[in-house]
Amino acid sequence: MEITLYRFDNGKVETVENNISPDQWPEKVNWVEIHCSNRIEVVDYLEPIPSLKEHRNYIITPENHIIPETSKGLIIQHFIISRKDNIYTGDYISLIISPGFVICIIPDSVDRQFYQSQPNNAKDFFNDLTDYFLFIMVSDIFKQNIANLKTVRERLNNMEEQLLNEPDKLGSSSVMKTRNDIRQLADIIEDQYVGFKILVSFLDVDTEKEGLEKLKNILNGFKEFNRMVGRLEEKAESSRTQFMLIHQEESAHKINILTILQAIFIPLTFIAGVYGMNFRNIPELNWQNGYYFIWGSFVVLSGLLLIYFKKNGWFD
Repeated sequence: MEITLYRFDNGKVETVENNISPDQWPEKVNWVEIHCSNRIEVVDYLEPIPSLKEHRNYIITPENHIIPETSKGLIIQHFIISRKDNIYTGDYISLIISPGFVICIIPDSVDRQFYQSQPNNAKDFFNDLTDYFLFIMVSDIFKQNIANLKTVRERLNNMEEQLLNEPDKLGSSSVMKTRNDIRQLADIIEDQYVGFKILVSFLDVDTEKEGLEKLKNILNGFKEFNRMVGRLEEKAESSRTQFMLIHQEESAHKINILTILQAIFIPLTFIAGVYGMNFRNIPELNWQNGYYFIWGSFVVLSGLLLIYFKKNGWFD
């Protein structure tokens, strides 16, 4: 577990040494960032903060608590974000917000360092540290979504190229997985938008107006994300349909070949059946070259049928 403390002092963001007990955080710092692999460990560490005791289960199991929880000026909300090892699955960042103080819990699975590359001087952007950090967090997730959508687009383009050039090497499971993965990413982006919209609605009462407007403006970009991922879903569905048509055409061609072979062998089978009957009076049985004549008939008849089927496009 890694903890970083921030304080907003004279318009600047300062990093505070982590020698302050959690029960003193609300008085001495404005933002706490906790990177962890075990939420139970985090909750145990935060136990000295009285207001969080009754929300222990809510913090430990974010996947079961999508709706924000509010209590006595406290807002706790979880936001899904793509995992670093698989952008199509998500994990949850948790925000614990109270007036002038925020705890941000970031799981190691998402590998996010929201504020390391941000300018230290915040007074040119926001008058409140909470607004400033929320804006940076949303902006960072925004950038991650752009990178994820670029990855998806490249994946779809590669699949379409393979469909055109080497369709036999592309399996149905791969096509279906691509479509399902894109749907999962779409769900992640949609949940992010809904979650941040809910948070902004809660902050609308207490947050400084200019900072809130900046948050609202960047959230509008999530609408475009939803449209983009919708187009990618349509593209994936189109590729799946194309894949099915290609394989249906291949199957139809194979069935067509079998039908041609069956049509050729029907008359041959009839001739063989006639002369295989056990009657004494079959004149052709006494022909000296009857055997070779029958074989010649087979070859000529088969050739004529093949020429007929070829001219009529049965092999196309």
